Amino acid sequence: MDLSVLEDLQHLCLTKDEEEEIKISSINRSDLIVECALSLFGKLLSERQQNQRALKSTLRGAWKMGSDLRIVDVGRNIYQFKFSSEYQLEWVEKNGPWKFDSNLLLLCRWRKGLSVSNILFTHASFWVQIWGLPFENLFEDVGRDLGNGLGNYLEIDKHLWLTEQAKFLRIRVDIPLNKPLRRGGNLVNLDGGKTLNMRGYPHSASTTAIWVMM
Repeated sequence: MDLSVLEDLQHLCLTKDEEEEIKISSINRSDLIVECALSLFGKLLSERQQNQRALKSTLRGAWKMGSDLRIVDVGRNIYQFKFSSEYQLEWVEKNGPWKFDSNLLLLCRWRKGLSVSNILFTHASFWVQIWGLPFENLFEDVGRDLGNGLGNYLEIDKHLWLTEQAKFLRIRVDIPLNKPLRRGGNLVNLDGGKTLNMRGYPHSASTTAIWVMM
């Protein structure tokens, strides 16, 4: 449906008879609730109409899920990705960001009451590497503080601590789309220690930037 039609419908004035309530069953089908709970909703950060067949084929290949993954067009260039398990859903969330034709794929989880008319894509999650921290600051609380300075901290990659490296922290951060990506800043230790300058550098498709302490 055309967006202008939807906007016109939102401003439509109803008659008294039309305003009478229509009661619907409050019973939720458990199978639909499970299906929704195992779904992500996505939209490309682009104004152009995309080739749906190519998009679906590309994502199925990138996510290595084949026919296990159902991709449904729900309108307004939004897609519902229906997974077979929570593991699949979380894998897609944590291994992003994902792109198609150089356009970022924005994702959000289902919540009760969500519909195509009220769904909002306000953030995109990225993995960020933090290099050059003092050795005594290479722990999760510092990663959380830095992540919240860039956006909303989500998690730290604890697998790095199982390897024989202590070069950097790797954190996943929700970056707000309505603000420019932060290019730098100052890191101050609350115990009165040295102030460090932070500078951000673009990196690969899976990492928004490498942050270096200077």
